Amino acid sequence: MSSSAYGFLYNQNLPSEEEIAAHCLSLGFVRGTPIVDGSTKSVITWIKYGPNVTIDEARTQDWTAKALRDARVSGLEVPRVFHAFTTEYYGCLIGYIAMEFIDGVNCDFNDVELVAKAVQTLIGLQAPPASTLGHVGGGTRSIVHSFFPDWLPNAEYRSNQDFYAHIKKVSVANVSRRFDEPNAMPDP
Repeated sequence: MSSSAYGFLYNQNLPSEEEIAAHCLSLGFVRGTPIVDGSTKSVITWIKYGPNVTIDEARTQDWTAKALRDARVSGLEVPRVFHAFTTEYYGCLIGYIAMEFIDGVNCDFNDVELVAKAVQTLIGLQAPPASTLGHVGGGTRSIVHSFFPDWLPNAEYRSNQDFYAHIKKVSVANVSRRFDEPNAMPDP
């Protein structure tokens, strides 16, 4: 599906998917890279890429950027998305997100209060109507985390209560499995 179907920001200088993929793969899997205009030396786009990068992630990021703008939030910037796509690389899907480049510095431990404030701002955003937990607009994947068996929850959450009930069920199953494993707990 084309990026325009998702309402992503238009960038007339964006290279083709083939050029983006070739540039990224020539660098190896570094997770992100700028694409720079050769004549002006300005950044055309920042590319995030890798096997766990998805179009659903791009949609959620772009929604978040728009929601922050609409809420007139200052001091917290999320890059708008220009394009998102996947390619196959030796049987593995590689996702690419082309986005605005926001120049800044990386956070460190001295920025804990600023990061906490940013997270509180993001938590306060009103989700779109009929949203479920996971990516904005649904998609092929929901939450991915090592907490879940095989990293996926294998459940659909229609409310926070569904999510918390599943977390409790997985937690109990993980504890029970731990006690069932031989040599899992030392003898008293």
